[in-house]
Amino acid sequence: MDDLIKIIIAGLDNAGKTSILTALDKKYDFRKDIISLTPTIRVEYHATEFLRNRVVFWDMGGQEKYREIYEKKQDIYFSGTDLLLFVIDIQDTERFDTTLEYLDMILQNFLKQKLEVPLIITFHKFDPDIHDAEKIILAVNQLRERIINKYHMFKILFQQTSIYDIISIVQLISYGLSVFDEKFFELSTLLENYLEEFKCKSLILFDKNGIIISEFYSSIIEPQIYIEFLESIKEHLFLLKRMQEEEYEAACNFSTIGNELLSYLHKIEIGGQSFFTSVIIQENYKDAFLEKFSDFLIDLRALLEPLV
Repeated sequence: MDDLIKIIIAGLDNAGKTSILTALDKKYDFRKDIISLTPTIRVEYHATEFLRNRVVFWDMGGQEKYREIYEKKQDIYFSGTDLLLFVIDIQDTERFDTTLEYLDMILQNFLKQKLEVPLIITFHKFDPDIHDAEKIILAVNQLRERIINKYHMFKILFQQTSIYDIISIVQLISYGLSVFDEKFFELSTLLENYLEEFKCKSLILFDKNGIIISEFYSSIIEPQIYIEFLESIKEHLFLLKRMQEEEYEAACNFSTIGNELLSYLHKIEIGGQSFFTSVIIQENYKDAFLEKFSDFLIDLRALLEPLV
């Protein structure tokens, strides 16, 4: 294990911080766990591994009494932060100003300490059945502009997430972790090149925990197959979770999705660690894909070995 990565997950109470971590951990069948969640008391810690690094998420309770403690003892809570993941409940529009005040307190501390901490802001609870969607989207866009204008000195990535979209949760954490090694740019380029070679719809590399290490998608995903496409990626996440929890082993062959798509999940071992390549492809490109897949694995192994 090379490094310890500290990720602060902050936001107001009821923003959905712990729900995000619960969904990330469970991958499926997690909604009953989220319903029974109670407010986080001060800080809870969640540890995982990402490549050869140990990652600790600091899930910081967002109630006002805890925010006051964090402000008084900023050196204790915010020193050594490698990544700030700030969660904003987009349905809680009446507290946007309070949210920005809290964000400002954290970022002013980083500026004071001269810490160059990357920042991911997720507009959370972008749920499918969201009410007054146009009004909320307008408010979110205004909020984004306020943040960009005031904190232009920070590297900021904006995301949209919902517990009803597990892919958005996985991508949120994955994008954050990918800032810690420039090899991720090379991985992304490799996936982009082979996506064109394979003529597939998506090419995703997961670690054993279902965290996306790198991903690339076709710029054209036809509307009639889009739902099937998303469901196939979710199924790969579920299968990874089963492998982890149940020591479930299965030959990762092609599976049929709907009428047009095939999914393929391939496991490779590198440096004692397991990685999984997820491919979604149309059936008529299957043979050409199989001819070139071994070349892809050789190139992928060459990039991953230095990381593990």
